[in-house]
Amino acid sequence: MSEIGLTPTPLSNAKNEGSSADAQVAGLLQLLDVMPVGERQFRGIRKPGGVGRVYGGQVVAQALSAAMQTVDEARQVHSLHTYFMRPGSEDHEIDFHVEADFDGGSFSNRRVVAMQAGKAILNLVASFQIRETGFSHQMAMPDVPQPEACETFEHYYSDHKEEMPVFLKRLTLRPFPFDHRVIGVPPFCQTEPIDDIQAFWFRTKAPLVCEQSMHRTILAYASDLSVLHAAVRRHGQPVIQVASLDHAIWFHDDVHADDWLLYTTESPWAGQARGFGRGMIFDQTGRLIASVAQEGLIRPLSDIKKA
Repeated sequence: MSEIGLTPTPLSNAKNEGSSADAQVAGLLQLLDVMPVGERQFRGIRKPGGVGRVYGGQVVAQALSAAMQTVDEARQVHSLHTYFMRPGSEDHEIDFHVEADFDGGSFSNRRVVAMQAGKAILNLVASFQIRETGFSHQMAMPDVPQPEACETFEHYYSDHKEEMPVFLKRLTLRPFPFDHRVIGVPPFCQTEPIDDIQAFWFRTKAPLVCEQSMHRTILAYASDLSVLHAAVRRHGQPVIQVASLDHAIWFHDDVHADDWLLYTTESPWAGQARGFGRGMIFDQTGRLIASVAQEGLIRPLSDIKKA
């Protein structure tokens, strides 16, 4: 169970002090490039400067990176499904064990267990496919302002300091490898219930020179940024315990994480101390490149002692 599935700790390290965009993005690439330590065994480094619980998107992305290294490079991930079991700690590296369950003519399937301190913290199943052609259709991208017409999250937060939760005030003081542009009220900043679609633009702060597999891994990392918050925002800004329970991504087409991507999220349901969010990620031309779904714990603080 990931209890920080919405708010990643920004990246920094001793070699990359300061707020250089190139350094922040280089740190992200280093974090997600897990190292082989045995046969289908991999290790993800600790996030330099990380404190407390591991951001859920990091574990998902590192597990995907491990799986990718056991699959023919001609096959790209088209879907993944994960379950969070325990919160990870920033105090330890994470080990990943990959099972190669299937390699067919067009598809490959991998299972990954993420381990920390001898205990499983996440299970991931991913499917990979060779490039093929077929029927094609997609939903239209919502009509929203282009990123160049939107203010940055940093500017929004600077103008609304009094309305921000304490954890966001801390996060805005740290370097972060993504450029985010606000559409409407950003995650965690509204005080009244909002039931319409939430949306924002994002891209890495510096250009990427990497394989398509890493672009998809970066998208997996970013996909956990706010999808569950779509359920929370339907109820204003309550004081709650939030924890990601599961997370799924479907990759529809090639990803370019250093170009502008629009992330729209909504929540069709919440109940029984759980909330469900789903999202769509479009590129700036209107291509739907990925769909996301997540269920998580959203338990009112007053009910925590009863659980």
